[in-house]
Amino acid sequence: MAKIDKATLDHIAELSKLSFTDEETEKMIDQMSDIITLMDTIRDIDIQYDDTKDNNEIAYERLREDKAGESFPAERLLQNTEAGGDGDCYVLPKMME
Repeated sequence: MAKIDKATLDHIAELSKLSFTDEETEKMIDQMSDIITLMDTIRDIDIQYDDTKDNNEIAYERLREDKAGESFPAERLLQNTEAGGDGDCYVLPKMME
């Protein structure tokens, strides 16, 4: 287990503008040491990417053909708006308080 010393914790506390009592200092040293130990354990885990394990193959033959369709009429989409500014933006009615 990696253990940080009091000088290191004091330095971190000074940079963080924190102050600890003697009891809190001992507790923080234990907690920070546990965090460092956990990070060391995580660093040792093999995290190499294996694309055969992610089930990410896309069957392109099963996808539908992408066809352009009819769009909504602009007048209908903008029927509840008011032209604002220089006409290049729209003001919508207030929906909520």
